[in-house]
Amino acid sequence: MEVEERESVRLEYTAGQAAAAKKRRRQDLVIDFLWNNLGYVRLVLLVVALAWIAAIPHPRLWKGIFVDEHALIPAGQRSYYDWGNVHKADNYLAQLEELQARNASWDERREYLMHELRAAGADAYNTTHSVYGRIVPPRAEGTEAILLTANWDSRDGGPNLRGVASLLSLVDFFRGQNHWAFEIIPVVGDGYLYGLEDFLKNYKLRANVWNALNLDYPGHSFERLGFFYEGVNGRLPNLDVLSTVSTVARWKGGCPVTLHDAPAYPARIYTNGLKHLWRHFSYAALGRPSAAGGLLARHRIDALTLYGPPAEGPHGFHTLGMVVESTFRSFNTLLERLHASFFFYLIPHPENFIPVGHYLPAAVLLGASITLGGFVCPAPLAGTFWALVPIALGVIGWIVQTPYVALAAPLLPRPRGAARRSFNSLAHLAYGATVPTLAMVNFPQAILLGLLSVVALAPVSRFIKIALVPVAIGALAGLKAAGIDLRAEWELFGNLAWPALFAVIIPLIAVSVMI
Repeated sequence: MEVEERESVRLEYTAGQAAAAKKRRRQDLVIDFLWNNLGYVRLVLLVVALAWIAAIPHPRLWKGIFVDEHALIPAGQRSYYDWGNVHKADNYLAQLEELQARNASWDERREYLMHELRAAGADAYNTTHSVYGRIVPPRAEGTEAILLTANWDSRDGGPNLRGVASLLSLVDFFRGQNHWAFEIIPVVGDGYLYGLEDFLKNYKLRANVWNALNLDYPGHSFERLGFFYEGVNGRLPNLDVLSTVSTVARWKGGCPVTLHDAPAYPARIYTNGLKHLWRHFSYAALGRPSAAGGLLARHRIDALTLYGPPAEGPHGFHTLGMVVESTFRSFNTLLERLHASFFFYLIPHPENFIPVGHYLPAAVLLGASITLGGFVCPAPLAGTFWALVPIALGVIGWIVQTPYVALAAPLLPRPRGAARRSFNSLAHLAYGATVPTLAMVNFPQAILLGLLSVVALAPVSRFIKIALVPVAIGALAGLKAAGIDLRAEWELFGNLAWPALFAVIIPLIAVSVMI
């Protein structure tokens, strides 16, 4: 009777229930297969992620740059900056060269700059290391502004006298026009970065700055304009800023554009894309601004540095003045901040970009390959307790402000048994989840962290990992020797790479040795 009842119960399953049960069995088989081959799954994800990263510079992943905000109308206005304004720029340059020749102090240069701003009809102000003006057109409401900056020193280490002279001539030029709807704020900062940062920290005017251009023109003339667009901590300006300036430079100024200070207009090939992206990664992965304009990103100002690499010609004050005027005319049409175009992108070529959807999967796959290594956690409380040890090492390093505490990592105690497996799992989960999350903000930094995590958490001999500790410390010392002082950048303009060194990298080194 019982057997007959069971058979009758089985016969009562509907077709839908039977299909669901069959689907569940298939899912269980797939899950069991993946679980039993988790190491191979992680390896496949890692290989695919690395292949995706290697494919990013390929032109098939690029898209043509375009202006998304139609109100900008780049190069659509008549330019009025003429040779009379160039003559004024030459006069300013002669006076600036005289100040430079007699090694004038900042106090003397500040007095000169404030006098010239007032003579041009602008209000003049100063901070400890900067001078800035305020041009208030009749139509301006005083609530929004455009920033025009030039540092006394160029990014190449020499004086940026022509950049400052261009700025002064543009102040005189803008003051005589009445079609501006924005206030225009010219700024000259002492040195290379600290003068502009001093202005940003002490800015007290009412107008909110939306967009900005930074002028870096150290030579006699230039044959192309280079774009430096990387901001502090990997922040980027709205892509419409680059699109607008690129269009204006080519069609209004007749000047070719390039990325950074590349020697020539590049062909659309893989190797050139790789070179440009490598340069971008070198700045963004360390959270460093590529030029002075990058300081403005922290204040939600879409900014771009125009760099004129020294050359024999044919471009000079006239081209630069026309480009700035026409770009500002485009900014002048905005009724709200730029928001329609991309804020997350990669630039492999002056006329192309890579949207976030084409490169973000690489970070997701890389993070997934790390995260899957943390699915076996038999003693989570014990693992959490041991996780406090590498965190404490990072805290000690932060207190004494030196990354060399990582050399003590081989001396740290090591967990055993289930605690060790759980400690290892929690490390995989933490770093694996961080990689794709960070990639949404700073993709190059996320890729760097992901690759370091793969190496540090790899199941290799402890002796190899101990041998890699001085290599890692040597790499940090190499940055300092190359003139990259992350601590000074943290103190000056808030580069988060320095605190991240103690919060993320030093604990990772300690975890690597402890597991």
